[in-house]
Amino acid sequence: MKKIICLFISILSVVVPLHAQRARFELSIEPATEGLKVYVLPLTADGTERAMQLREKEGKFVGAVPASEKGLYNIVAVCDNRQLVSTVYAPLNEDNKVNLSLRIEGHSLMLDNSPENIALSVLNVEMNALDRALWTQPGMCSDSLRLLVEGYGKAAESCIGGAALAEPVVNYIKVWAFARAYNAYSSIPRAQNIGDASAIGFSADDVLPDMASAFDNEYAPLFSVACQMIASTIPVDGGLHGRLEHLYGAYKNDVIRTKVASMLLAVFLSEHDYAADFEGGMQQLQQAVEKYGLPERYVEEYVKRKATIVGSPFPAGVVLEDIEGNVVDFSTFKGKYVYIDLWASWCGPCCKEVPHLQALEKELQNENVVFLSISTDTDKEAWKKKMVELGMHGNQLHDRDNTLCNALNVKGIPFFLIYDKEGKLHTYKAMRPSSGDVLKAFLEALE
Repeated sequence: MKKIICLFISILSVVVPLHAQRARFELSIEPATEGLKVYVLPLTADGTERAMQLREKEGKFVGAVPASEKGLYNIVAVCDNRQLVSTVYAPLNEDNKVNLSLRIEGHSLMLDNSPENIALSVLNVEMNALDRALWTQPGMCSDSLRLLVEGYGKAAESCIGGAALAEPVVNYIKVWAFARAYNAYSSIPRAQNIGDASAIGFSADDVLPDMASAFDNEYAPLFSVACQMIASTIPVDGGLHGRLEHLYGAYKNDVIRTKVASMLLAVFLSEHDYAADFEGGMQQLQQAVEKYGLPERYVEEYVKRKATIVGSPFPAGVVLEDIEGNVVDFSTFKGKYVYIDLWASWCGPCCKEVPHLQALEKELQNENVVFLSISTDTDKEAWKKKMVELGMHGNQLHDRDNTLCNALNVKGIPFFLIYDKEGKLHTYKAMRPSSGDVLKAFLEALE
């Protein structure tokens, strides 16, 4: 019986997924720095992990974080208004412990406990130096800029060729260098104050390998910017179908495909003109979902956007609460035109509209119109505090689940709408209160 139990436990230990394990970090950082805070971010393909702060204990920084399937982590040290980041290779051992000693040298965190971490540290220093040169040496000529962008790849080749490194680190370095080089090239106009990008004198294709050859692998998803870079380079010709066709034709990695497809669909949902072609957009989306096996939730989200079309009812499923936490149904305002202000306490332009809105509410001579301010704050207490500061009165509600802006495809606040007496959308993108007499006359004419 004892042997059976031991065998059962052994089997369990084999099938426990790596992402369910935790790496127990114990870091020492020299020189000792007062106020130093240390975070660890596991690098994972799904990108769902967040940086976790380690606690200080007896001069070291300790804590458990979810294990990275590749054994790669970003260490972030924050001190003296600086943020130092270093990638480390720390595959789990039998006791899941990760003991590392780091040194703060200039703008970098350095490790020398293994060939892999030496290579990662050195590459980080060299690429940081290239970044600083790009941003601190204005007026660089085209040839110098070209050498700078090519420098990321050359630094990576040097680090890889200097020692026999574990395969995960070699592959990570290749993707890392490409991502940094591409970002550097994209930053040239801003960093060098070049108004016309064509004045750079060379294209990304002239100095970098094809993006698909660099990113179509299991290491690219470890970089959050990789999928953003891919999405930004897919031609917009051919609409949604053409963009997805390009993506699935150029990339084979399933994680890359899924993440970038999600970005492309999000752009489609945000930019499509629902009022002009609701059925056509629906057909495009359904075909894409069926052809590429994408989640049905994208179609569901599309259907919700029908609320942006004049004549549509107030979005279903939106929960509005008053300052006491009581749920208020939008049908409460039926029989009146409702001028809605979507705002948030942290939004400066929103707050500047409040005095105009309050004045308009007092001056308007039309009993058929009511005013409703709906906060999109995720922090309900911040909403309450700001209402007191601004002396806000009248109908003040809070979008409890912060779903209204999404349903109405609102890309920025403040945003204003008008619903008619039947609770149907009358005006999408209404004039703002600061429009003054023009808006006042419009509202007074509503019957």
